[in-house]
Amino acid sequence: METSDRLLELVRSLLQELPSLLIMLFCILFAVIRWKRHPKVSLIVIISLVLLLLHSLAFAVIYIWVPDAVMQWGWFSMSTMLTALGFIYNLVLAVLFALLLIAIFMQRKAAPQIS
Repeated sequence: METSDRLLELVRSLLQELPSLLIMLFCILFAVIRWKRHPKVSLIVIISLVLLLLHSLAFAVIYIWVPDAVMQWGWFSMSTMLTALGFIYNLVLAVLFALLLIAIFMQRKAAPQIS
């Protein structure tokens, strides 16, 4: 694939992810606004959302440029390489969602005891 084709494919990929990217940016802004009220939670949310943004952008680039490069080097078959990339993508995504989940349940007050 030529460089211009790759750049066009990257733009297409980023346009497909645009709704998610915009929502993440909105959530980052919301966490910044709520910073004074919940600083620790906001910090974890901002870190995880920024990493999710970088994850989306990085893997958009990786899925376009890495397969051709790996195939030229002849290290792996295409299916092995795509399986490895999929595993890494989902592993990193799971860690980032776990970080968001930690922020959701952080600093919660215990429910009152009903007697």
